[in-house]
Formats: sequence, C-alpha cells, structure tokens
Amino acid sequence: MGGFDVFYHQCIFHENTIWGMLLAYGEMIMMAYVICLCSYWLRKIHLKVLFYIIFFTIYAVNCYLRLAFSTDISPKILLLLFETNSKEVSGFFSTYFFTPAMYKTIAMVCVLLILTIIGEVFRKRIAKIATKTITTYIIIPIILLGAIGGCAALYRYGHLALCRNTFEAERWILDIPFRKGMPIPNLCYSLDAIHMSGQDLTHMITATEAVLDDVTCQETDSLTIIVVIGESYNKYRSSLYGYDLDTTPYQCEEQNRGNLYAFNKVKAPHNMTSIVLKNVLCCNNIHEQEQWYDYPYFPAIFKKAGYEVWFWDNQYKWDPDAAWAFTLNSVLFDERIQQLSYTAINDSGAPYDGGLISDFENKTKGKLSNRNLIIFHLGGQHFLASNQYPHEPPYQVFTAKDVKDKASYLNEESRERIAEYANATRYNDAVIRQIMDLVKNQKALLVYFPDHGEEVYDYRDFYGRKLLATDPITPDLIKYQIEIPFVVWCSDKWKNSHETEWATIGEAINREFSTDNVCHLLFRLAGIKTKVYQSERDLFSPDFVPQTREYNMLAL
Repeated sequence: MGGFDVFYHQCIFHENTIWGMLLAYGEMIMMAYVICLCSYWLRKIHLKVLFYIIFFTIYAVNCYLRLAFSTDISPKILLLLFETNSKEVSGFFSTYFFTPAMYKTIAMVCVLLILTIIGEVFRKRIAKIATKTITTYIIIPIILLGAIGGCAALYRYGHLALCRNTFEAERWILDIPFRKGMPIPNLCYSLDAIHMSGQDLTHMITATEAVLDDVTCQETDSLTIIVVIGESYNKYRSSLYGYDLDTTPYQCEEQNRGNLYAFNKVKAPHNMTSIVLKNVLCCNNIHEQEQWYDYPYFPAIFKKAGYEVWFWDNQYKWDPDAAWAFTLNSVLFDERIQQLSYTAINDSGAPYDGGLISDFENKTKGKLSNRNLIIFHLGGQHFLASNQYPHEPPYQVFTAKDVKDKASYLNEESRERIAEYANATRYNDAVIRQIMDLVKNQKALLVYFPDHGEEVYDYRDFYGRKLLATDPITPDLIKYQIEIPFVVWCSDKWKNSHETEWATIGEAINREFSTDNVCHLLFRLAGIKTKVYQSERDLFSPDFVPQTREYNMLAL
C-alpha cells in the first residue's frame, strides 16, 4: 500500500528525493515484516484480519484526502473525525461518495485488495517460489533495505515518543523527507500533536486565568492601540531602513512628519511563524528559557482591563491542515481563549491584506469603544511574494531591470523575484497606511513588526528560510532572517497630548530588543497594571535591560 502511495505521489507532485523514497520503502518493509511476525507468532486469524482492516482503512482515508483535497492525514482531519456524528457521516457520503476522487479511491483500494486476496490464496505457492535461489538473491537486498529503514524508523518513532510539546512534534514531522503521501508518519504525528497541543493549551489557559483577578487599568482617556504583525519581512528590502528601491513611501512620509519611529536593533525570537506568534502573544521571555504555554496570553489581560480586543487574521485559513497551522490555530482560536481574549474575530480571510482591513472596517463600524486593542495578522510578503499583492499598476512598480545588485549568482529569474518582493513590500506599506487611516483622527498608537525576516538572494543564491536546526546559523542568516523592522506610529491627537512620552519612545530606537517581550511595552502604553508586567523587559522603560542571545541555542 505504502509503496504504491509513495510512487503515485512522486509521479504527480515530484516532492520526494531518491534518498527519501528509499527511506520510505525501507520503513514500510520493516513495518510489514513486524506485522507478519506478530501474525505468525500469535497464529490468530482474527488478528490478521484486524491488521488488514486497520491498514486498508488508513490507506483509503489518506488516498481520498490526497485525491479530493490535496492533503494528508492531519491533526485537523482527525479532530473532525472524532467530532463527527452519525448524521454528519451520512451527509458526507451523500455529498462526496459520487465524486471522481471517491471513484479513484475505491478503484485503487480494490486493486490492492485483489492483490492481497491473491497473495493469501496462493501464499503456499509464493512461499515455494520465495525459497528458490534466484528469488532469494532478489529478496535479500529488499530485506536489507528494510533493516536499514527499520533502524531509521525505530529512531524516528522513538524520538516522537519523547517529544515534550507541539514545537518538538512539529519539527519531527517536518524533518521526515518522505512525509507527504505517507499515511503512518502523518497519523502518528497527528495523534501526538493533538495530545501535546491539548496539554500545552491547558497549561496556558490555566496560567492566563490565574492572573486575571489582579488586572486594572489606569488609562481613563480614550485610546486605540493597533498591533500589526506582518509576515516574512526582510528589513533590508525596506526604504525605511535604507533600501535603494522606494518600497515604503508612506512610512517614510510619516517618519519625516515626526509621527513614526523605526527601531534599528530588533530581532524575532525564531524564524517560524507558529513559534513566533505563540511566544509573542504570551508573556514569556525566550531569553530566560521560559516556555510560552507556562505564561498568560496577553490579549486576555487587555480584555480584563476593559479594552475591547479585535483580532483579524489573514492566515488562519491558509493550508489549515499543515503542521504549523494546526499548532498555531489550536491556540489562537481555541474556544476558551476566544472567550477570555476577544471581542470579535474575522470569519473569513481575503486574497490580499487590504481586503482584510476593509473587512474589519465594515464589520466594526460603530462598534469600537473608547479603549481598543486591535490585532492584525497579515499575509505580508509570504513566499511567493508575487501572490501577495494585486497585479495592478499602483502595485506593479518594480521589474527585474530595477534590481541593480551585481552579485554573480543572480540571473533574470532571481532578479524578477527580488522585484516581486519589492512590489509586495510596497503593497504592504499601502496596507499599513490603510490601517493608519482607520484611526488617524483618534488618539491612537500603532506597533508594527513582522513575525520574522526572509532571505531574498541577499548574500547567497537562496530565497526563503529553513528551520534553524537545519541551516548553519551565521551572522548573515541572523541579519536577514531574524533581524526585523519594528515601527511605532502615533496619531497627531495622541502625540499632541503625550509629547514627553513620545520623546521617551524615540530615545529607545537603538536598544536591542526581541519581540517575544512586546506585551510589556503594550501594557505600559495602555496603562494596564498587572503582576505580569516587568519593566526590565519593557523597551520604553528606563529599567529596560538589552536582550541579546545566541540564536544557535534555538536549534538544540
């Protein structure tokens, strides 16, 4: 079953390497051998039938998911199965049974079932053939491949059993070179991730509820704080930070007006979205080896302090079955977290970030209170950048001809990708202006930063990111993947009544800071009193302690 699936997946998608496929076949041979041994030793016919039923069912489910929805077994799929009642099952079959994907699944399963029946009926003849010398020479390399694959599999699944949290489980599945199209690794990861995410989430909710009784707000005036979390933003591709292409005209304009500060020494806690957001939205400090799930979720503290909290996310429906999406969304959109933290969330995304902001404006018109915390999570410049902006004249500003970099490894295609990234950055700047326009006539503050950076052919022939555990951590990698833009903007109305405080914020632009501590400066700006607040982690406080860390520790 697995061999057929890996071969089919490779023919269609070409995503596995030869080494990955050999490891996959080795693991499947080992698993088949172990199952045969169990059946032989126990000599229970019903056990053998049970094995067939279990594995044919797993295979059929994974096959259908791949054909119908281009996905594999995932935590989200299992949760849906666990939560499905008989009426919903009936509705599913009435809707999806008579579809091409179902027909193909049935055909593929039937072919394998017929081969299995033939094997069982003629197993004595097959056994005689297998004992012949020429057959033995063919079987021995297969068994050796299974032994090698078996050793690797034992190590892998043993490592999964030792995973302590969702981050480690997520890295486990991402490290498997043949994970796509393979039911068993995805099934094992999904079961473990559901278990781990439940534990992590329970701890975080408990930590959040424990601090809410001791929260007050000293801010009596109206105030709207907007936190905008971007995506995959290369600081050195921003004209706000000296890039030669004009990618941030609106932010530069606000900086010249004296209403915007661009901070110079800010880093992300990691280079993966799911890891960053959980650590940014909780009150832990990675520099002190504090885990996000042991600390409160800061939007809940804002809500308890009397702020209306609005959370509009343009990524939560992107590839919802992916490992990173499950581990993040299971936290941000857990039912209890929503009750504790949000006034409202968006119910749909938009093709481009500007549509998300328009949706927020339409849905919340007349509903904002005197004190608001608004959180936007954008698509930003996510790979591929060409998909992140409308292909219309106002945003198709740059072409490959505008890229003046003389690096020898650049060609026409890579220059075009750099130009597309510049266009996405310019569109992102327009979205930031759209957000500013929402509150420009109110007392408002905006804090903008991306989850992490992105390499865009900056010093090598490479575009994107890799797990910190798989890419050598160098000063250049830190510069482009971990260093990020960090912007604070204020409306004229707020600035005129807080001139001293605005000047104090400006004095911090060269302090070293990591965004996993952003909650502390937000508590200060919002006038919130909570025992969670620590002034030495508050970028704008005179007690602030600069935060430096060796990022290779994150790869352990």
